[in-house]
Amino acid sequence: MQTLNNPRLLQEMLDKWAVRDWFDTQALDFRLVRFRKGELLVAPFKPMDTFYFLVRGQVNIYGLREDGSSFSVYLVDQGVVLGDIEFIQESSLPFYTEAREDVLCVALPMAPNRAVLSRDVRFLNAMLRSVAEKFRLFALIGQPAQPVEEKLLTFLSEIQPDHTLHSINAGVMQLNCSRSQLQRVVRKLCALGQLKRIGKGKYRLAGQAR
Repeated sequence: MQTLNNPRLLQEMLDKWAVRDWFDTQALDFRLVRFRKGELLVAPFKPMDTFYFLVRGQVNIYGLREDGSSFSVYLVDQGVVLGDIEFIQESSLPFYTEAREDVLCVALPMAPNRAVLSRDVRFLNAMLRSVAEKFRLFALIGQPAQPVEEKLLTFLSEIQPDHTLHSINAGVMQLNCSRSQLQRVVRKLCALGQLKRIGKGKYRLAGQAR
């Protein structure tokens, strides 16, 4: 992790993503940090002690099975906050959060701000909405027994704003399925006219405008 001494870029990101709208508390010590591709933001041996507002890039939250294989929990795009669940339950989750590309975050340390944020009604409401949205996503596409076809259609129609699957690799992590499973489903839905190929590895839900 690298802390960037760039007040103008920090202010630009705070304004662009309306980060201060999450808080009634004034004069919080926001920082701008960068993680390189492949770097871990959080791990079981590196507990979450900071709120990260993801303002550029994408991270993958995943777990490890006893045999060493990994399973994706959540693919996080910019605009999402990390640390909400950890703040509420005051403990870390047994997952890893890895930068899939160079990532830029607005950071806010938890410990020195916990007392004041625990009394900040706007912030607590924002945390509640953030956690509820993550549970909603899990309920929609996080069930292991749910058919991949159903997961993909739900993801494109109800979760993805542009109704587009941008790559098979991203879809595998977002839907927690195998590459071969997703490829079979994509071919089937294209044949049925429910998906339209719009580029190499990119598919849009039929009937949705650009």
